Amino acid sequence: MLRARPSGRHNGDPMSHPSDGFTGIVHPEVQAYLGTLVSEEDPLVARMETYAAERGFPLIGRQSGQWLAQLTIMIGGRRVFELGSGWGYSAFFFARAVGPGGQVIGSEKDAWEIEAYQRLFAEHPLAPRIDIRQGGAFEVLAATEGDFDVVFCDIDKQGYPRALEEGVARLRPGGLFVADNVLWGGKTARPAAPDDASTRALQAFNESFFAHPGLDALILPVGDGLAVGRKR
Repeated sequence: MLRARPSGRHNGDPMSHPSDGFTGIVHPEVQAYLGTLVSEEDPLVARMETYAAERGFPLIGRQSGQWLAQLTIMIGGRRVFELGSGWGYSAFFFARAVGPGGQVIGSEKDAWEIEAYQRLFAEHPLAPRIDIRQGGAFEVLAATEGDFDVVFCDIDKQGYPRALEEGVARLRPGGLFVADNVLWGGKTARPAAPDDASTRALQAFNESFFAHPGLDALILPVGDGLAVGRKR
């Protein structure tokens, strides 16, 4: 997951916008209204959000997480791979969606993030569905056999173009490639500064994503922008 300091909060959720981006893609009143419509009863989500706020750690936010779960359920997803897992916030929503016997395989290079995941999820009923493996996202993906129903990307933004090619290659037909932060606080809609490698990488990713011959692609303007591509 992105390690930059979050730029703002919505309904108590730290969000993963760049610090010099917009405070939100959706109008704040609409964002607040949407937050009143869907409840989240699992106390683990609130604990993870409190932990994130204490650390200044950016999250995809509840509404994006609920989209991840809904999309996975809609395609009958049972096996998910995460390129970048942090300490399991997005994995929680995927784990709930894949159901009993489903599997969420994550990747995280930092041991302390995996330790945080193990503390937060200790004895939680969804924990057996999640396997966050230490290592670089691409290395863990290469070492993991089989295809996936969903591949989710939330790594350093300069790695997104590579993630698109390697992730789509591991999807089953009808599977979904999903990436967070593709609107990047609104910055991808404007010319990138010469020294802004992350925005340029995301702009290149978005163009390649929509031009990909093997995907039906769209961007959901939720959170910081979710790219959703269905493999043909």
